[in-house]
Amino acid sequence: MRAWWCGFGLGVVWLQRQAALPGWGGWCALVLFGCAASAAAVWALRGSSHIADREQSAPSSWTLRRARSFAGWCALSCAAWCVGFGYAAWRAEARLATSLPLAWEGRDIELTGNIKGLPARDDKGVRFLFDVESVDAPAVESAPGEPVRFPRVVQLSWIADEAPPPPLEPGERWRLRVRLKRPHGNANFGVRDTEAGLLARNVRATGYVSAATQAVRLRPDARGVSVTVDRWRAALRARIDAVLADSPHRGVVVALAIGAQDEVSAADWQLMRATGTSHLVAILGSI
Repeated sequence: MRAWWCGFGLGVVWLQRQAALPGWGGWCALVLFGCAASAAAVWALRGSSHIADREQSAPSSWTLRRARSFAGWCALSCAAWCVGFGYAAWRAEARLATSLPLAWEGRDIELTGNIKGLPARDDKGVRFLFDVESVDAPAVESAPGEPVRFPRVVQLSWIADEAPPPPLEPGERWRLRVRLKRPHGNANFGVRDTEAGLLARNVRATGYVSAATQAVRLRPDARGVSVTVDRWRAALRARIDAVLADSPHRGVVVALAIGAQDEVSAADWQLMRATGTSHLVAILGSI
């Protein structure tokens, strides 16, 4: 099992290091190599067990059995590598297939959906994930036989221009007019890759609420296990805010308790970087 999982993990990592996803030729080569490695693993491992059953005392048979066993486990690792590489490529293609059409960038779109996770507030407004249920947008041209796939999850900002945004809660359903764009971010060495982080969370578009006065609160609210957990987290954050309202480290307590980092002050971040403890909050915030 260790040989299998090591090979599978190496295949996933190898796919992540590629500049492009495999085409039809790459998929065919991957399948052929995986089948050949699987056949070699079955032949070598089964042959080594037969040799052990026939001649357990002969030194030459012991050496041959060890060699075939080693070759079999190597072939099994190669087959697992193919499975891991193919699985990661399939998942990546599924994520990238729901990219925002270029014709819809920067245009007003009506979205109906619900708040996903905990909204993050700051002085400029509130940022949140929006689980899209339906889209009302202008028709766009697509390739023959290929339907237009709108992203299931988008990241929105509700900017407080004239009035503060409403107190958004997890699971609330809204109809919003938004303007979106494809995810973009810096990928410089030594800093966080924002675009890769959004892809890992299946966020395939970012934008802002363009007509806050026309936002409509809908009923009923969304239901489900994840929504219930997010509501518990929101209730726990409200309780911590009420008890530690004047505490200078209230944001750190919230981050450690429920993984919400938006209330951590700049001074606390600087202190944690200086003491080497910022990774604790970063790990909790990525859950």
